[in-house]
Amino acid sequence: MIQARGSVVGLLVALILMASCQKKETAPPQPQASPQAAARQALPTDVPPISGAAPAVIPESLKGKWTAVKLLVEDKKANQSQEYVVKLGGELAIPSSTLVVQAEEFLPDLKIEGSSFTTASNELKNPAVHVRILDVGKEVFNGWLFQLFPAVHPFQHERYGITLRDSVAAS
Repeated sequence: MIQARGSVVGLLVALILMASCQKKETAPPQPQASPQAAARQALPTDVPPISGAAPAVIPESLKGKWTAVKLLVEDKKANQSQEYVVKLGGELAIPSSTLVVQAEEFLPDLKIEGSSFTTASNELKNPAVHVRILDVGKEVFNGWLFQLFPAVHPFQHERYGITLRDSVAAS
């Protein structure tokens, strides 16, 4: 009986040692995203609902400092993207479509004060452009496109994606 117990204990010790000696698998290292990519993916948690109809207040000191924006238009069906420069106050007719983008106000550091939009500075900390998008003359989007947070209140369309890529300062 003592010999049987010794065999059982020996077997248990051997099993425990084998289990603890097995190679532990670790998850493969994940590629590190650049800080800019991480900022684009991390959505702010304090973004209130944004209505395109809210007024934009541009401080006098910033008027005329920005002349245009660069919009990236993605054709999801053709799997192609094209960048376009659109003057503020101007419009872009997207080729091979019935969409027209009207670029209105640009705020380099957008902040919301009460029910209006303004900028905290002239630094590109939270760049955003107010656009109206028409399809066959009918407004289908009236809102803000955010350069750092393109997933916040984006333009939704089955074929086209439109995002703010950059801004053009006055020379």
